[in-house]
Amino acid sequence: MKLEKQIPLADPPAPAAHTSPHAAAHPAYRPDIDGLRAVAVLSVLLFHAFPAWLRGGFIGVDVFFVISGFLITGILLRELEQGSFSFAGFYARRIRRIFPALLLVLAACLAFGWMALFPDEYQQLGKHVVGGASFAANFFYWAQVGYFDTAAETKPLLHLWSLGIEEQFYILWPVFLLLAWRRRIDPLLVAAGLGLASFALNLGGIGHDASATFYSPASRAWELLLGAGLACLQAKRAGRPAAGPRLPAWTPALLSWSGALLLAAGLALITRHDPFPGWRALLPAGGALLLIAAGPQAWLNRHVLANRLLVWIGLLSYPLYLWHWPLLSFAQIVESREPAPAIRAGALLAALLLAWLTWRVLERPLRAAATRAEARARVAVLALLMLGMAAFGGYLYLNDGLPTRKPIEDSVANQKALVLVEDRANAEACKKRYGFDSMYEYCLLGDPAKDPTVALVGDSHAYHVVAGLTRYYGGIGENLLMLGTRHPYWGLDPQGDPYQQATQQMLELALATPSVKTVVFSTHLRFYTVPEQKVYVDAARETFRRLLAAGKQVIFMHDVPLLGFDPRSCIKRAGVASSATRVPCAIPRAEWDAQMAQHREIAARLAAEFPQIAWFDAGKVLCDKDQCHAMVDGRLMYRDNNHLSHEGDLLVGQRFAEWMRSRQP
Repeated sequence: MKLEKQIPLADPPAPAAHTSPHAAAHPAYRPDIDGLRAVAVLSVLLFHAFPAWLRGGFIGVDVFFVISGFLITGILLRELEQGSFSFAGFYARRIRRIFPALLLVLAACLAFGWMALFPDEYQQLGKHVVGGASFAANFFYWAQVGYFDTAAETKPLLHLWSLGIEEQFYILWPVFLLLAWRRRIDPLLVAAGLGLASFALNLGGIGHDASATFYSPASRAWELLLGAGLACLQAKRAGRPAAGPRLPAWTPALLSWSGALLLAAGLALITRHDPFPGWRALLPAGGALLLIAAGPQAWLNRHVLANRLLVWIGLLSYPLYLWHWPLLSFAQIVESREPAPAIRAGALLAALLLAWLTWRVLERPLRAAATRAEARARVAVLALLMLGMAAFGGYLYLNDGLPTRKPIEDSVANQKALVLVEDRANAEACKKRYGFDSMYEYCLLGDPAKDPTVALVGDSHAYHVVAGLTRYYGGIGENLLMLGTRHPYWGLDPQGDPYQQATQQMLELALATPSVKTVVFSTHLRFYTVPEQKVYVDAARETFRRLLAAGKQVIFMHDVPLLGFDPRSCIKRAGVASSATRVPCAIPRAEWDAQMAQHREIAARLAAEFPQIAWFDAGKVLCDKDQCHAMVDGRLMYRDNNHLSHEGDLLVGQRFAEWMRSRQP
């Protein structure tokens, strides 16, 4: 709706000659704010590409929030004063400002993904395109991963979380401003009240749920409201130029240097390991607020922030922010590790070039003067394109990343090896049989209608051999029950871990089930000779003692080698010249021997103490005298750096069967 009645901030100023209402709605251009944008975006870029160089560079996003709140609120207040505000006009401007570059970046990511990403990666990208196109990326990542998690580096659209928060804020903030305006409530009081409430949520939530506090618009809104409050204060002063005491001439300099000091402190002192935002976000947000409040005539603003290079980068800051992270993230994905410094530097230079082209070829023409009909048509087309982008992302997600794409068909078998295979129906039937009703209680049963005769006990390293062992035992008339655990040993203190609490129940079930004659252990937890690991050795000893005393046969499977690389790096990506394609797809045998040295020493002692236990070495299935192979006969044996693929699972099961037959008299 559009306001018909003008309600001035104060006594209305004399109208400027030859000024259109739309031009008057925009504040005077401040090059120093573009310079501040440049500082913010360069900080983020440097942190993402070379985090050791600027540990707190990620706080540049907080600077953006303050700038945005200040500029957008200034425009809204002027429109309210002129009686020209409408929601349709406001959101049309947001669409023209935000959508063009975002659409281009999303389309480029999808195009690259079509050529180079494996199905699971492309499926995830599709999901994140939906989040980015719907401006809900922060909620998507809130539920998935922390911003500083290693997995975050392989999410090309992670950076859109901040855009989501900003647009969610502008759904509600104009409504609050309009209501305050109509009821003649000081907008500054509204901004202050909402800002304090948001800041309280931020402080209260950071110790309770850091991820939610980082991504929630409720706990981030105070940063935008800081800028909004400053815009309200300046509008109030502009309406009453003679009101209040005159500030000393040195005030702008004090404000600008204080702001620069706060911002510099944040960049130098805040790290990814600190709880954030919390109170620490006051450094970048407060610094940005003071720098803006200092005004364009402050020496620092006029001579440093307003210099031509910073202003030019500031003008490109939005497309530069959009382009930089997908380029760095795709480099990480293709390399399957942190890219070399030259590649990261090249990605930043490419981002700068793409940002300039986006601004020059796309953004400027679309913002050029147009008739009302042309402007409406542009907005409609942009909105439809964004809806189409979200729909295509959803299609990718629902269709498993289009695994039959021609560019990736040559390596489709090995791509499947990267995906976890799970028989959910069997798991549900097994859990129902044993009355397991929580996510911490997990089991599989070869034939859910029959009693188990063999129990496989362990964590995810038991799960990654369950298919092969189920095939073997099923072939000789046995029925294998897999019981999921944390550390699969008797009497360990759970220390609040619900998975470890469930572990004791699983061990007791294996011990107390009369039909179970054999118990097989497979776990990632290796034995170590250091004193602090003695508790696990003692718990294993007690577990073995109880099972053997109950007449069970016990088999212990030594773990497979831990890779020092992602097995994805062994698969060639179509059209991508990757310096990290790994040949051979293996680690040195000596590396595995070093991994297992302490474990073998303890296992030898346990074997001497319990001669009834049989010990199967799963690692030898993949190792020869020189190397331990992640790929055998052209097929991946691993789905990540420590879990077997389905093919690897079946191979270990096949060798286990041969070993069992060799032990028979």
